[in-house]
Amino acid sequence: MKKQLSLVLAIGLLAIGVGAFAQADLDQFPAGTTTMRYEVTSEEISEPQILELAVTALEDGRYTIHMTTEQTGDEDELAAGFGFIFGAAQVSSGAGHDVSYTSLQALMDQRNRLQEGGEYVLSATANFQNVVSVDIAGVWCFEGTIVDTDEPNSRMTVAVALTHPVYISPRIIAEELRDGAWVRVFALELVEYTVTESEG
Repeated sequence: MKKQLSLVLAIGLLAIGVGAFAQADLDQFPAGTTTMRYEVTSEEISEPQILELAVTALEDGRYTIHMTTEQTGDEDELAAGFGFIFGAAQVSSGAGHDVSYTSLQALMDQRNRLQEGGEYVLSATANFQNVVSVDIAGVWCFEGTIVDTDEPNSRMTVAVALTHPVYISPRIIAEELRDGAWVRVFALELVEYTVTESEG
């Protein structure tokens, strides 16, 4: 069974948090259409959900954002795990996994200051550490792990895009410590990035 949801939003009505959530301001997207395709996995679903976001920069200074999500699964999986909500600083999946990176916003805003091997204080208890450079679907990124001493049984890996504008982090991985081993419970990863120039 396949279920598909499509939603087109004009910039004036955009309700999914461009300013706070996006890693790049809309004016950083090139003329034409930038398409970002993500795979989303969680413990509750047997096949990845697909999330596709397209940002079209119009000639008159406006933008169109097109979002499509798709999931294949049985009735229970589709009822419990389908869909995404993009808030001001978090991703919530229908499967009940909330991934917040409010504390990372300052680092995203100053991503050019990040250095490989660096460790950055996010709060009194949380650090962004083990920073490495990675290529994700052709987008060069710095990726690190958020470790919070107040939550020793969970951690989150987040990639910050450096070379291309992206709407959502190229990679977000949430893990939980279970019986001495880290288990991935949620992941969102950029798998395709294309730019189509506008005609004319």
